[in-house]
Amino acid sequence: MTTLHINGRFVTQRQTGVQRFALETVRAIDKLLADPAIAAQWKSVVLWLPPGAKAPQLSRIETRATGRFFKSGYGWEQIDLPLACRDGVLLNLCNLGPLSKRRQVVVVHDATPWVSPQSFRFAFRLAYKTLVPLLGRIAKRIATISDFSRREIAHWYGIPPTRISLCGLAADHILAQPADAALLARNGLAGTPYFLAVGVGSPNKNIELVLAAFERADLPGDAKLVLTGKRDDRVHPAGAIRLSDRIVHLGFVGDAELRALYEGALALLFPSRYEGFGLPPIEAMVCGCPVVISDQEALLETSGSGDAALICGMDDADGLAAIMARLARDPALRADLSARGREHVKRFQWSLTAKALLDRCREAAA
Repeated sequence: MTTLHINGRFVTQRQTGVQRFALETVRAIDKLLADPAIAAQWKSVVLWLPPGAKAPQLSRIETRATGRFFKSGYGWEQIDLPLACRDGVLLNLCNLGPLSKRRQVVVVHDATPWVSPQSFRFAFRLAYKTLVPLLGRIAKRIATISDFSRREIAHWYGIPPTRISLCGLAADHILAQPADAALLARNGLAGTPYFLAVGVGSPNKNIELVLAAFERADLPGDAKLVLTGKRDDRVHPAGAIRLSDRIVHLGFVGDAELRALYEGALALLFPSRYEGFGLPPIEAMVCGCPVVISDQEALLETSGSGDAALICGMDDADGLAAIMARLARDPALRADLSARGREHVKRFQWSLTAKALLDRCREAAA
């Protein structure tokens, strides 16, 4: 038996889909360790954190802090973390890991810094373009979240697809807290028809198309567009958001608030230009919210194509506007999409993600 170490740098980062993946995977591993047969496979399981980082609430995974040379960032991940976990196997859940560690599993989510460079600052792009290919040669196991991402990682980072296994994502976390309907009341959304778009901070989310479609759509006069998300200056370049009395930008929202938004929306609009998986559509489906996605490959793979979501071209503002007008006036269509979405997402569970990664960690430990 050996120790399973987990890279906890993600707890110091702004939560996006990648950090959500890491947190929910750790929580799912923690639950799986209640099974004596699974717990017996490891000497111990430790989540390593930078100094001063707030530890997530866990029952069976031990949390420890380390930081002799660096307190956070790339330096902590490359120097302090591998020194702390020399004796076991390391699980990295957010694209990167230390170059000095052979017995490790690295989850690489996508190739966005290559495909959508305008979405990231130069230092961020440089780090990923340099470190990920090296990790692809050094780490014993590489995993990713969709078959589309496996192809993209192989193409852009030069990692053979035969070395990349799948682990998937899930969205059952969104039901862990009751919906906070007070958010709707505070922002004049209770009883008001509205469409929802998330991820304002990321250019690849294609919010400009949503705004253009909303302006063109033949909608009821009281219909609104609600935006969530906040741009991270450390990662994403500056951009502007046009607001009006019909466009509401809520910024960052918590899970309980997001659940309320999903449950009250006419539909989630997610015409993203690039995704490795696409978590918001799956979250929305769990909550019974109708979903509109772009024809981007990963979204077609994970969101059920036309079986569970409506599809628009990622540059087709008129097409999206027509879909919005139809959804606003057709409750039967919304009910059908809601039912099909709930059925589709039954295949995505965080416990399955955790089991897949634990299998890879045992292989890396051998």
